[in-house]
Order: sequence, then C-alpha cells, then structure tokens
Amino acid sequence: MRNSQFLNLVLPFVSMGLIYATMLIGVYISSLNSGIACPDWPLCPNGFSYPPDKFFYEHFHRLVAIIAAIFTGITLIFVRKSKWRLNRLVVAILTSLLSVQIAMGFFVVSTKLNPYVVAIHLSIGVTIFSLIFLLLRESYVEIKKKGS
Repeated sequence: MRNSQFLNLVLPFVSMGLIYATMLIGVYISSLNSGIACPDWPLCPNGFSYPPDKFFYEHFHRLVAIIAAIFTGITLIFVRKSKWRLNRLVVAILTSLLSVQIAMGFFVVSTKLNPYVVAIHLSIGVTIFSLIFLLLRESYVEIKKKGS
C-alpha cells in the first residue's frame, strides 16, 4: 500500500473518531444542561490553559472540536484527489458544512442552548460524520480495485 493510499484510509478514520468524540462530549454537556456555563466563545475564559472545574467539559468539547475541524480539513485536502466521480462535490459540501458547523457552535452558546439551534448543530455534526464515512468507504473501494 502506497503512502497516499494509507493516508486516504487513516485520515478519514481518525477524523470520524474525533467528530464522534466531539458529538458524545456535546451530548453529555447538553444532558447536564451546562453548555452555557462557559459563555465565551470559542474558548473559555482561560483560553488554552487548564480551565476551572466548572468549565472543564465545555472547554474540552471546544478543544476537541477545534482539533477535529483542523484534522477534517487536512483529510479533505488529501482525499480530494480521489478518482471517485462525486468526490469533489462531497468535499465541497463538507467544506461548507464545516464552516456552518463552526458558526452554529457560536449560535449554540450565544442563544444559551436554544433547543432548535442545538438540534441543528448536532444534525450538521451527524451529516459531517456520515459524509466523511462516505469518503472513507470510497477510498477503500478505490484502493481495493487497484489491488485486484
């Protein structure tokens, strides 16, 4: 397996893991009803340093989300070269959804957990996860075809 083929499988897989972790942490925060404990956005008052206990989960969610967004962006750069005919469309949709998702994170905080905004935020996250899975699947199929 060539290095680029390896990256076309590993990067989407790790991206999916980070996105899933972000969603789980977000759902946990929502279930505690503590999503507005940290009113600053994108990070809590301490920035990147260790947060006070009352901000820990919100801070952790936002840090994981930042890492997931960066990693997903790197994934899209590598996977965009795939030969799958719908690849460019999916990458364009994912790039747009990633931008919208970041804005929705701001609106979740600024609307103080409005249920509709939270539902849209989670729905976009699930859509991003699904489209990354689709890219992973197509990369796998493409690599298998080359191997046979």
